Amino acid sequence: MSTLAISRRYAQALFELIQDGSGLGEGLSQLATVASVEDVRKILVSPSIDAQAKVGILNKVCTGLTKEHAGLLALLARRNKLQLLPEINAMVEQMIRDSQSEIDATVTSATKLTAKNQEEITAALSKQSGRKVRLEATLDASLLGGVVVRIGDRQIDYSLRTRLESMRKAIVG
Repeated sequence: MSTLAISRRYAQALFELIQDGSGLGEGLSQLATVASVEDVRKILVSPSIDAQAKVGILNKVCTGLTKEHAGLLALLARRNKLQLLPEINAMVEQMIRDSQSEIDATVTSATKLTAKNQEEITAALSKQSGRKVRLEATLDASLLGGVVVRIGDRQIDYSLRTRLESMRKAIVG
């Protein structure tokens, strides 16, 4: 079974607990950040280190963990799944955004977008999708001009590079 399927089951359970008022959501990102550090990840996947020692390491590094967090860590450690914390956290965060009708969008442009441009794009995408949009702007000078918008699993390409390529294909045949 792939780690995505396993992580999704844990993420779904955690999401439901968070929706029911559990405090697990608060420290989960901190645990995931620590677990994603390469040296810590090596310890978490090591079969020569016992589960209690792994949990002890995470408890010492992370501050403000609750009994619920300790229970989660113990469960994941017993099942040798602590290394999945970053993946589980990303899925939980996505589930929370989805439940709040929020969607991520990436706008890639040839030049830096102004704050006003970003607001206009965000407003247009929100109106079109019917959801609150969280926009991330990136740069790619090879676009020459225009933008490429990726929202959810869709991509909308308004770049000059693509238009010129289309014209070239039309002329060449």
